[in-house]
Amino acid sequence: MNGGGGIASLVLRDGDTALLGVVGELDLFTGPALVTVVTDCLRQRPTCLVMDVSAVSFCDAAGLTALEAARDNAVRAGTRFTLTGVQPTLLRILTVTGLDARFDLRPHHGQFPSAGATP
Repeated sequence: MNGGGGIASLVLRDGDTALLGVVGELDLFTGPALVTVVTDCLRQRPTCLVMDVSAVSFCDAAGLTALEAARDNAVRAGTRFTLTGVQPTLLRILTVTGLDARFDLRPHHGQFPSAGATP
């Protein structure tokens, strides 16, 4: 488990899928740490990266930027990127900003995307 500055993360592997659990606040101070964790995870070349944000308690504009950067890095690496466990407040922010269309959103981490799907 990595932590620091209001956010913690845990990366697990399930075959070719990397499961990244994020806990805490996602903001100007913690966003760069999340992007670093995703970058490190992508070095393992997973087919899918599933980020569980069900325990994210706060997300501001910088947090959204970090989520976009994480997604963009995954797509550039040829890895399918999925957000799971999106709570109503974060979902509303994603919807209002139009970012919901950029993410593969799943209700909970038990619904993993197919490893053969295109990112």
